[in-house]
Amino acid sequence: MCELDADGICTGCLRSIGEIAAWGGAPAARRREILQAVARRRMRQDHPPDRQGEHGADPPTDHGART
Repeated sequence: MCELDADGICTGCLRSIGEIAAWGGAPAARRREILQAVARRRMRQDHPPDRQGEHGADPPTDHGART
């Protein structure tokens, strides 16, 4: 069951509310796009940007942090 963080991203599957809603009727190409977005989100979680926002990255947050 999905639980959304303050940004509207599921803390478990890392999909947005729109991606979750679209998934069931989405064609294969759209599902691949969603999975690519999830992979990017996972990389940001695993390797958060530094505090200076180097390389144009967003500042780190604790949204979606797992304990």
